[in-house]
This record gives sequence, C-alpha cells and structure tokens, in this order.
Amino acid sequence: MIDHTLNSPWWLALGVGAGAGLVLTRAARNLAVRVGLVDTPDGWRKIHVRPVPAVGGVAVLLATVIAVVVAVGADPELAAMVSNDARRAGALLAAAVTITAVGFVDDRYNLRARHKLVGQVAAALILVLGGGYLIERISVFGMIVEFGPLAGLATVFWLLACVNALNLIDGMDGLLGTVAVTGLGTLAVIALLAGQVFAGVVALALCGAVVGFLWFNLPPATIYMGDAGSMLVGLVIGALAIPAFLKGPATVALICPVAILILPVLDTSAAIIRRKLTGRGLAIADRGHLHHVLLRHGLTVPRVLVLVAALGLVASAGALASTALHNDLYALVGAFGVVITLLSTRLFGHAEFHLVCKRVGLVLRVALGRGTPAGAELAIRLQGSIDWDQVWSELSGAAMDADLQSLALDVNAPSLHENYHAQWDRPVRAISDAHWWRVEIPLFTQGHLLGRLAITGWRDDRPIGDTLQRLARIVEATELRAAALTAVAWRPAGFTDASLPRSGDAGATCGHSKTGLVH
Repeated sequence: MIDHTLNSPWWLALGVGAGAGLVLTRAARNLAVRVGLVDTPDGWRKIHVRPVPAVGGVAVLLATVIAVVVAVGADPELAAMVSNDARRAGALLAAAVTITAVGFVDDRYNLRARHKLVGQVAAALILVLGGGYLIERISVFGMIVEFGPLAGLATVFWLLACVNALNLIDGMDGLLGTVAVTGLGTLAVIALLAGQVFAGVVALALCGAVVGFLWFNLPPATIYMGDAGSMLVGLVIGALAIPAFLKGPATVALICPVAILILPVLDTSAAIIRRKLTGRGLAIADRGHLHHVLLRHGLTVPRVLVLVAALGLVASAGALASTALHNDLYALVGAFGVVITLLSTRLFGHAEFHLVCKRVGLVLRVALGRGTPAGAELAIRLQGSIDWDQVWSELSGAAMDADLQSLALDVNAPSLHENYHAQWDRPVRAISDAHWWRVEIPLFTQGHLLGRLAITGWRDDRPIGDTLQRLARIVEATELRAAALTAVAWRPAGFTDASLPRSGDAGATCGHSKTGLVH
C-alpha cells in the first residue's frame, strides 16, 4: 500500500497540478489573446465588457496530465499499479482529450446541440468500451438494482449527466472552479478510503490544476474554462466515481456521488423542469440558473461563491460520513439538507417547485373536469418584474372570443431577466383529430425576440382567411402591448447590469456580465 504522507503521490499530484495549472493557465490566456481565441460579448447572452479567453480547459487538462505523470514517475508502487491497469488509464486519458477537443471546438465555433452530444457520447464510449468503466449494478440503502445488458447504456447516461451538469453550472466567475475543487477533493479522500489510489491521484491532480486556474478565474476573471473545461471536469468526476464508490463487484453506491454533485444536479434538474413544463427545448437558454438567481437575491459574487462552497462542503461531509460509516443515510441527509435550505429560504428552486405544483393542479382539474366552462388556466412569473398578467389577461380573453382551443404565452427574454409562462386550455371537444390545427409564433418587440405564442384551434366551415386574420390580430396586439411594457427596459448591446431590472432572476447558461463576473 502506498504511504499516505506528505511524501506520497497524493500530495505531489496536488502540488504539481496547482503549479502547472497556474503557469499553463497564464500562458494559455496570453496566447489566446494574441491569436484571437476569445469569447466575444454579443449584448444578448454574453454581456461581459471585453473579449475574454475561453481556453482554460485546455490548460487544466495539460496541467492534470503533467501532475499525474510526475506523481506516477515519483512512486514505483503507483507506477506498477498504472502499468497493471494501463487499459483503464489510457482510456481515461483518451476520453479526457476527446471531450476537451469537443469543448474547444464548441467554444470556438458554437456547435449545434446534437453535434456536441455526439462528441460527449464518443468520449463516454471510450471509457465504457475501451477502459471497462462499467456500472453493472447500483446500491441504494442496501438494495441492489441490476442493469444487466443495459449496463453500458446506464454508464453512458451517468457520464453524460455528469458532463452536462457541470457544463450547465459554469456561468459565473469562479463558480465551476469552486464546485470542482469541493467535489474533486471529496472524491479523492473517498478514493483513498476505498483503496483506489490511481483514482485518488487523478482527482487530486485535476483538483490542483483547477486551483491554479482559479487564480485567474476568480472575479473579475481574465480567462474562462469554457465548455472544454467544464465538460472535462464533469467527465473525469463521473468516471472516477465508478471505482471510488464501488461496494462490491461492479456495484456503485449511487447516493454518495449524487450528494457530492448535488448543486449541479439541482441546477440541471431545475433547468429541465423549467424548460419542459413551459414547452421550451432543453437547449434554450434562460436566466434561471443557481448563480444568477442568487445574485438577483442581492448576494455579491464573492458571497455566492462562499455560499456555494459551504453548501458543497455540507453535502460532501455527508458523503464522507456515509463512506466511512457504510451508511447511505448520511449522504442523503447532507444532500437533502442542501436542497431544503435553498427551497425553504427561496434562494433557489422555489419558482420551479411552484411551476410543478401549478402544472399538476392544472392537469388534475382538466382530467377531473373541474375547470370552469371557460377553461383551465395557469399563469406564473418565474423571474422578472414586468406585469405580464396585463398581456395575458387580454390574450386569454381574445382566445375565448376567437373560439380557440388552447393558448400558451411563453416569455423568455434573457437580457431583461424576464421569464413568464401562462397557459389556457378549453375543455376538450369531441372533434376528429383531423380537424385540429396548431401554430407556434415567435414574438418580437423592438427587434428583440421576446418569447413565443402557441395556439391550438379546430377547423370548421368558416373561411381560412378569417382564422388567419384573427390570429394576426392576436399576435399584433400582443406584440404592441409587450412593446409598451418593455420600451424602457430594452438597451442596446453593451448595457450594464446596473441598468437591468433588479427584481427578477438573472442569468443565461453561457453569457457573461458586463463586469465579467457573470456568464
């Protein structure tokens, strides 16, 4: 067994990773500025002051590789372990390079979501097929769930979930680094307790590299990690969690790794709920992510980082206790405590919880026939301060007058920090499916995309021109009303956060603030 002292490869990996991360991040930043590899503000989703290099992920990968090589070279016993399991180590390196390359291309050329997903799946398959990283069964409170022939698919799903959870939470200076350091540090300790030395060394090497990167990424950031870095961190954490949380042959204790990643998991879950229940695509950006909501509650960027670190440590302490005491309950209590704290204080997740309750209530009313003769209605403000209820009241009235079947108004204006959803459904009519029609129309005000209007109706013997004219009048009236409400709020590209409405939630998944603090 390798000696776990100050001379062990653990601490060497951490120290070399931090030093290499510091040097390589600075070099990458300077080189990116010279060759133009920067994230340029667009005044809509990316509203930072000036172009900022987004190549930190490449520097973090190189620093991690250097730290692992040094640690392996300095300890013959660790070198023997790696040599005996070269297949797994090689697959991890190949997958890390692949996911970083995909992220780098995405940062540079803004890949389509499906193309990005293909790259993520390729990296995950390298681990599963090439390295034997496989979750054949999971353990939850002693209960074993077998995946059987679906083990490979389950493992790919786990890896993709980790990759995208870390990718989505990367939206503010220092945030991803803070979450990563907490998670990787905890993962390294748990790997030590489990006797998974190589996994622990890699976790500490990456942790150190992120610490070095954070020197330049803390607010105000002079370099971003980009998708290359966020996806790299997510993939490595997901991969290392498999050997670190083994509780028997190919059996992974599920609750502990989820607890370590509870903040990214919560943020991703809230985004999925928010987007699916409002009829948006999962790739549609909004301003409801954890860090932006916390900022809209009046917290400064440093305080957000401190809060995120504290909550992460609480969940990690539960995971550590569960590992040491062989009881999943502690991890569950730690993770559940974090979620309840954010929900009960309304710091995050309350809007999504309210949306779920309203949608369930709407579905039940419609299913039980308890809606009013005019139909069942839902309206909820997710973020913002503009009185969209005025627009919706006129819209729903027009829908009833026009004898429509359903109507949905979805306002998603990231630059205004406005997010509103309303839906109205008339009791279902006994009409052939062939008679129904549905249109979805984007809404614009002053040249800006404000949201969408989805309308469903049924075709009768009236001229189609009459129906189209009614729809045109509804859309025109909606846009005019919205233009009046947002006339003061819109700003040209380059407006500052200080000029934005201060009572709503803020934040897009990949934009940056004028101060360079939020992206």
